[in-house]
Amino acid sequence: MAAKRKTFFDGLMYVLNTLAAFALMASYLSNYVSPKYFTWFSFLGLAYPILFIANIIFAIWWALRMKLKIVLPIVAIALGYQQIPLLYKSHGNNQVVAASSALKVMTYNVHSLNRFKWIEDEEIPQKISQLIAEHNPDILLLQEYRINMEGWEVDFPYQYALLGGEYPANGNIIYSKLPIINQGFYDLPGPEELINTGRALWVDVEWQGRIMRVFNLHLSSVGLARDDYKSLSELDSQDQVELKRNIYKIGGSLSNAFKKRAYQVEFLDSIFSKLEQPLLVGGDFNDPPFSYTYHTLSDRLEDSYLAAGEGWVKTFDRKPLQLRIDYLLYSDDHFRCNEYQVVEEQLSDHYPLISEFSFR
Repeated sequence: MAAKRKTFFDGLMYVLNTLAAFALMASYLSNYVSPKYFTWFSFLGLAYPILFIANIIFAIWWALRMKLKIVLPIVAIALGYQQIPLLYKSHGNNQVVAASSALKVMTYNVHSLNRFKWIEDEEIPQKISQLIAEHNPDILLLQEYRINMEGWEVDFPYQYALLGGEYPANGNIIYSKLPIINQGFYDLPGPEELINTGRALWVDVEWQGRIMRVFNLHLSSVGLARDDYKSLSELDSQDQVELKRNIYKIGGSLSNAFKKRAYQVEFLDSIFSKLEQPLLVGGDFNDPPFSYTYHTLSDRLEDSYLAAGEGWVKTFDRKPLQLRIDYLLYSDDHFRCNEYQVVEEQLSDHYPLISEFSFR
């Protein structure tokens, strides 16, 4: 009887392992299949960290039991080995360079500087200002910025902002200690059946005798409200009707956002392909590294995390979602990334990302 139970349990584990292995392998397609046509792979890409860890657990299980079934999770993991450094890097390549040779860039989604009081702290604008002053970037890219917030004060001689939309005082801004030579923006396209408000800011600045272009991106967000995040955190406590309603609502929001970002990044990639000057692209992409969004943009540009990052990094921290969705990308034929840092200070639902660059 014990042998039968053992055989049944092994069979059940192998069925679960098979599902997890094929889901992991399918998740790799999220990099290549545009959500404009099919969004299921994008959902699997979002689940990649969980599927990856599940297959590691299965591999350990079969190894301890000395079963050949270990081949399945190992093959599933090996087929996507190139994605592992996007999730975790054992060591960084930070290099110390002279201050005169380093360009420090910070990107930060400041969540309207706590205008809606999602953090019970009246001094959030002041504390974010102090954090920026402490790290003293040469170029600062802010998303979900809001003007005229009490306590907000930064020291940059040059700026270019693009405000408007539902809240006219909200938008994105580029601050710079380097003179802005030229500036502009692109309206980002989207599917005709969905409302689309994406824009990309850019400025040209001169540094060390060379003109470079800096983009500040805030790609289409999922648009989940505070109650939606609460629902995600409490799925196990909801009745079936409520659970089904919330899953459809959140799933629909995610699907629409996947589609919007696909249009946006394809348009941006076509723009970047025509630029010959040194290029820095930062901002809130609203997608993890295992996505069509990231793959499309990083196929042409280098990710500063891959160059100088270390460990498991999150830039968005709103439970239950803890993801790396903010990036600083660069043209590696012009730049070298010497430092990568995420400051885990809870002043927004995002953390600021800082990288230092030097010319090659």
